Amino acid sequence: INVLAVGGGPGEGRGDPETWLAYGSQDGVTRIVDIETGTRLHEFAFERRPILALAVSPDGTRLATGDGHGYITVLNTQTWSIETDFRAALKGPIWALAFSRDGAVLHAGGIENIVYSWPLADLAGFDPMATDTPQFLKRPEDMSNGERQFARKCSICHALSADGGRKAGPTLHNVFGRRAGTLPAYPYSETLLGSDIVWSAETIDRLFLDGPDHYIPGSKMPMQRIVAQRDRDDLIDYLKTASATEATKGDTQ
Repeated sequence: INVLAVGGGPGEGRGDPETWLAYGSQDGVTRIVDIETGTRLHEFAFERRPILALAVSPDGTRLATGDGHGYITVLNTQTWSIETDFRAALKGPIWALAFSRDGAVLHAGGIENIVYSWPLADLAGFDPMATDTPQFLKRPEDMSNGERQFARKCSICHALSADGGRKAGPTLHNVFGRRAGTLPAYPYSETLLGSDIVWSAETIDRLFLDGPDHYIPGSKMPMQRIVAQRDRDDLIDYLKTASATEATKGDTQ
């Protein structure tokens, strides 16, 4: 679970106790549960993951979600229907969402030092990307361990396709044998420009054993480690195949 938001009650926005809890998770699903009983009331999912941001409008009538593929979805909490679902102008994932105090504007932020804002009245003009029938992603138990490690640790920021998709980090397509900091047109941090690291099974293993903050201090890569040797080995085996396959779209299938 990455993000939480609360809302509900007959007097939304007037201090009444909240009645529902929304949470967004790694599998790309936004779930709504009854706070009192824990009963699952609704869920929304598309072939995008993970959910990284949630925001409830001041009057409680809208819930906005942002995901790792750069899409924003606005839900009507009175009917629990999708008002709009669109690809935002941000580069990479949607890391933060917030409504203005009057609820008329939706703000969003990502890896760039820019905040984008949309009047909610204009969102109806966006072509909806969602469908009436949710398209669920692979379940974790249907993935190999290596693919699962990639989905959890890498897929938010890195694509596997040659074009790199809409990701915050450089593509991992043909990463083995590539010198760090050399992919054309990607704005690397100073610590990687001119680096003598060449990505291989050994260097990727060391990256996740030590953590990026120790192995490549000063880079943009967030702190994360894969402690178990088997998990690192399985991730590397998966990357050897997936990063070399032109058909891979970079979205963990």
